[in-house]
Amino acid sequence: EVNILWAAHQVHHSSEDYNLFTALRQSILQKYTSWMLNLPMALFIPPSVFAVHLQFNLLYQFWIHTEVITKLGPLEWILNTPSHHRVHHGRNPYCIDKNYGGMLIIWDRIFGTFEAEDEKVVYGLTHPVNSFDPIMLQLRPLTHIWNTFWATPGFCNKLSVIFKGPGWGPGKPRLGLPEEIPLITGKEVPFNPRVPAYLNCYAVVHFVVILNLYNELLASVTMVSQGTVLLRIGFIILSLASFGLLMENKSKGGILEIIRCLVFIGGYKLGCFRSQFSFLDYTYEV
Repeated sequence: EVNILWAAHQVHHSSEDYNLFTALRQSILQKYTSWMLNLPMALFIPPSVFAVHLQFNLLYQFWIHTEVITKLGPLEWILNTPSHHRVHHGRNPYCIDKNYGGMLIIWDRIFGTFEAEDEKVVYGLTHPVNSFDPIMLQLRPLTHIWNTFWATPGFCNKLSVIFKGPGWGPGKPRLGLPEEIPLITGKEVPFNPRVPAYLNCYAVVHFVVILNLYNELLASVTMVSQGTVLLRIGFIILSLASFGLLMENKSKGGILEIIRCLVFIGGYKLGCFRSQFSFLDYTYEV
């Protein structure tokens, strides 16, 4: 309900599929805004208790990102269940700004933001991104806020662009007009460009390599130089951007992939991408 905070969270909602991987789809900006929501608890909750419950809360919210589980009977009155959270992730008009709960649904019932799952939920943003580019997914809402901020006349209106709802505009209520939310026909098709089978296989193989590099980075982050850490992080981001463009059949995806492979070869020869598993070193050479 606050535009600048939504800009940090919308990446999690941008997926048009709803499964356990959606739970892991997080924004790099989220950590810089979540503290605002947690700060009031610092007045009452001991840090050790907060730290433990924060982890329990995060773990709990992982399993509710699924379409496999339907209804859970009486637990639906108390807990945030997959059914309730599917509504939270929907872009149907009846799903907007509903079911905010993390582990408990009682607060939504108390404060009037609860909505039961009814018609089939269509997932994603009200205005779909239609891109697999992770950098664009992260930064697009900030760009939109920036452009809207400067295009909106009046100092108070400019502040409202930042701190009111994403659908707000001059003369509108704080959360915007419900009738401006795009209607759902039920025939919406998730963004999924057709790509050749060999390109899918290529992307999967190289994504596995990136996963290995990421795991090794986590395991050795305290033992390697800051330069090596930054190079690996930069390479992982570059790789994800390249894979996204390839999966969109963009012509510049091929150019970026050539650049990425050259960076990998250079980094490997410099010893920045060496693996602790010898057989992977041989694979990297290939």
